[in-house]
Amino acid sequence: MKNAIDFSEFPRISDKAWKQQIQVDLKGGDYNELLTWTSPEGIVVKPFYSAEDLPVSDIKSADSPRREWRIGYALDARSSKSVSLLENHLENGVETLWITVHGENTENLPRLATLDAPQFWDACTLDEKFADVLKTAATSSVHILVDPIHSLAESGNWATDEKIDFEVAGNLARQEGVRASLAIHSNLYQNAGANRIQELAYALAHGCEYLEKADTDNRLKPLLEEPVFLVATGSDYFFEIAKIRALRRLWEILSQAYGFSGKCKIIASPTLRNKTLYDYNTNMLRTTTESMAGILGGADLICNLPYDALYHPENDFAARIARNQLLLLKHESYFSSVRNPADGSYYIESLTDQLGQKALELFKTIEKGGGFLSQLQAHTIQKKIAESAEKEQKAFDKGDLILVGTNKYPNTDDRMRDVIEKDPFRAMRKVQTRIAPVLARRLSESNERKRLEDEQS
Repeated sequence: MKNAIDFSEFPRISDKAWKQQIQVDLKGGDYNELLTWTSPEGIVVKPFYSAEDLPVSDIKSADSPRREWRIGYALDARSSKSVSLLENHLENGVETLWITVHGENTENLPRLATLDAPQFWDACTLDEKFADVLKTAATSSVHILVDPIHSLAESGNWATDEKIDFEVAGNLARQEGVRASLAIHSNLYQNAGANRIQELAYALAHGCEYLEKADTDNRLKPLLEEPVFLVATGSDYFFEIAKIRALRRLWEILSQAYGFSGKCKIIASPTLRNKTLYDYNTNMLRTTTESMAGILGGADLICNLPYDALYHPENDFAARIARNQLLLLKHESYFSSVRNPADGSYYIESLTDQLGQKALELFKTIEKGGGFLSQLQAHTIQKKIAESAEKEQKAFDKGDLILVGTNKYPNTDDRMRDVIEKDPFRAMRKVQTRIAPVLARRLSESNERKRLEDEQS
């Protein structure tokens, strides 16, 4: 390069010197009060970072291999429009499908299996009859995901019972021609209000239960060669990038200790927790940055969330917008052209390390307390998530945590009652459960219920 600058001519500026200069510029203002803030996880964020902040622990993830991310689309197989919708998506840029499949309404599965694209079938039902349907319908393009613990955590009950659920999972792995993996739905914990350290620690402890069971049940081992983590990305952009990077490294450390490769796949999708019914177009801004965080964090598959998912059933227009957001990021913003862009960033590397270290400490505490399943059945996990969710809810209610268009700058003329086509609030099921389920809740629900009531008056 002609006339290249020789940076060795410039003296190195220490952190201390930078801070002293900032203090001068503040003209007596308090550095910590004005320029630092503390995250919900207790991590102090500074106004600048340098090479001195690069981690030296095992959580660091520099020099990670290049990761190619794919545009995904998520759909429930029970949707009457599922096949036609997915065919349209595949013709217009979607590369991989994430399909939620259930034990009922399985008639679409054979047709879905014929679609010419890689597919993840997220099996919500675990019983022998449904497993037989999966094995019969699945093709070489279908990758079946099973997560027995997620069934217990989300619904409060095992799909059948613990023994049978794991037998069904193990038998899938032994079926010739069937690709299957264990999944860890850490998105459940995030959508219920867990902070990022809890989310990472619970995902790790959740996965550790499978590693422990594989020690005594060889059928499960093939399912753990490359498990799949399902992650919800929130609105704190840099923290979410760091969270995904820390998760991948934490799993590598843990699974290698059990003799596995350390590989995993990560499917990232925007959180539901901050999505709103009113001023719903703002959801497009949220999902764009949340998808970007998933990409830069190194997720393998990004599945966007339609902006109207709270109040509209699946529809062509919103689905096209969600797909096009990812197409723009990949092909016009060139998010697929840079090799691991977060690597080496002083700030993100520091966050990755701090989140990873704190999550590892919490994980060890869970293991000392009997493990994830034991603490889930003792309602310890639910209590801790509820405490974190309540803290976040109070911040939202006070206006310290802002959702534009909802608790800040709301459009008082906005009317939603007449356009709602499905219930935007989680319905509480009146069924007997073995344990208290982990319930996903949105921050704006109380606000929205009141506004809907006011529309009637």
